[in-house]
Amino acid sequence: MAISQSEYERLFGSSKSTNTKNDYGLATSIAAGLGSGVFKIFEGAATLGATLLDLGVDRNRAEAVEAYFDEINPFDEAAEATAAGKITELIVNIGIPGGLAFKVGSGLTKATLQAKKAGKYLSRNEKLKRYGKGALAGGAAEAAFVGDVEDAGTFGDFLGGPTEIDRESKTPEAELANI
Repeated sequence: MAISQSEYERLFGSSKSTNTKNDYGLATSIAAGLGSGVFKIFEGAATLGATLLDLGVDRNRAEAVEAYFDEINPFDEAAEATAAGKITELIVNIGIPGGLAFKVGSGLTKATLQAKKAGKYLSRNEKLKRYGKGALAGGAAEAAFVGDVEDAGTFGDFLGGPTEIDRESKTPEAELANI
């Protein structure tokens, strides 16, 4: 059975150290953003799995996973100390999965160019299907590995619109929709 962050802190004390945001310099915060971004990749994958379990099996697993990663991520507080650290964390968190998806997409392009040279070029519909699959794979990689979507935000949060994140509802369905 999972416990909430507040229950965890009541039982074991606060997970945050006594350092304040002013204790970290710019270079330290940026370096911590690199490490924290890598942690957030794994947090995103684990949280996605826990959210799916919340939908069908249990409740509050995603919250417990997030609390666990908050506890074990030694870089989070230093990365959050400056805007540059937060940006670095987000770039790593999005860039690594996105870069891997880009590599897969580049491989598909290479295969397409080789097929064209060999006279086995794809029709327009086949190209659209491949492009759609590549875009879907890239989007799925981003959705699965972004550590905390609510912190990262969306264009809908900035401009308004259908992609705006619902931060009020804490149901598993809303958590999954926010991914």
